[in-house]
Amino acid sequence: MTARYIDIKNSLKQAILNKEYRVGDKIPSERELAVRFEVTRVTLQKAMHMLEQEGFIERIHGKGMFVTKVIEDNVYLLNNGTSDSILGFSREFKDNVKVSSRLISLKTRKAGEYIASQLDIDEKDDVHYIRRVRLVDNIPVLIEDSYIPCAMIDIIPESVLQNGSLYEYIENKTGRKIKFYNSVIEASLFDDTLSALLESETGLPMLKVSGITKLEDGKTFNYSISYNRADKFKIKNSWVGK
Repeated sequence: MTARYIDIKNSLKQAILNKEYRVGDKIPSERELAVRFEVTRVTLQKAMHMLEQEGFIERIHGKGMFVTKVIEDNVYLLNNGTSDSILGFSREFKDNVKVSSRLISLKTRKAGEYIASQLDIDEKDDVHYIRRVRLVDNIPVLIEDSYIPCAMIDIIPESVLQNGSLYEYIENKTGRKIKFYNSVIEASLFDDTLSALLESETGLPMLKVSGITKLEDGKTFNYSISYNRADKFKIKNSWVGK
């Protein structure tokens, strides 16, 4: 059974897509919507937070919630919202779609000069090298390479990489939240190797995202590169001035 707040989110999202609420329209308050859907404010707020994360509404302090530019229904957002923890791909999208992984490689190797510089370790230190294809509703949408210091995480089970959340595993393993993520996003094209993994044509556009992720104590634990299908992902950046 789908959680009630997801049903509400989907109902309001469909109303926006059907232009019952148009771009720039103010939508009813959380109090009004809670009464309409016969739920608590807490449940309603979860639904509205998801709509905000997905780019369908924005909150303007002191004024209310407004419809923003409508995003295609089959496109997912990078840099999407905030949480008390960096979610990672599996946890970020699990409430909306079926997320799964296909493990391509899991091995131990020396960091080397460049990876060591990203992880703040010695180039002779061992790291886990992980390559996975990530799927949304069984469709391959991105390839992700991760480098994690073995000194920080000694064992990473294949079952976690194929059926679970790596970030959730790391939080449980270290007892610390994942709090910091810095990334660089570049436009590029899929080569023959990457296209084969995604079962797509060579030369299609991609969003290449390189990022460093840290625990709440500031310790870098992951350097990753993801190769995202540009027809499936868009970038969301938000800035609020004083």
